[in-house]
Order: sequence, then C-alpha cells, then structure tokens
Amino acid sequence: MAKIQVYGASWCPLTLGLSKYLRENALPFELLDVERDPQAEAADRRMNGGALKFPMVVIGRLEGYWQPGDDAAVLKNPRLAELREALEHYGLGGAVK
Repeated sequence: MAKIQVYGASWCPLTLGLSKYLRENALPFELLDVERDPQAEAADRRMNGGALKFPMVVIGRLEGYWQPGDDAAVLKNPRLAELREALEHYGLGGAVK
C-alpha cells in the first residue's frame, strides 16, 4: 500500500497547511521534521540536490525514508491539484476535497 510522507519543519506554515489538509481528508501520513531528524534531513537533501527545501511530500510505496529509485511521487510544496493527482495515481484519492 502507498504511504504519504511530509518532510518539513514544525514552525513552517506551508508544512502545517499540508498536514492540516491531509488530516481533514482522513489521509494517514508521516510528518518528518527535517530540523529534528537527521535521516529526514538527509532524505530531503537527496530530493533537492543537496539543498534543504520544504515542505516536500512523497507519495508511494516506501520502506523508511525516501531513496532515489523508490516508486514514489516527490512533490515540492505542491499545489492542491498536483497533490490530488499524485494521491489518485497511488490509489489514495478517494474522497479528497
């Protein structure tokens, strides 16, 4: 089954907004704080060519933190339409508003 991971920071309004949207749509997700979790920071940097950028949303078949080659969509600060499209692609779109 596909998973949703949100890489971000606890103080970031964009991270908080994405988390709220996922909760409101009853979509289980894992929030990974790149400032408190070195493995989350490393994964975020791999997604962004060494830079630390967030929020990043990863949707797909994941085992642990994102790795290159994972069957997953990697979205940098996605717009809702882009997020919905990725959720649908991985069978998680159901009743998303």
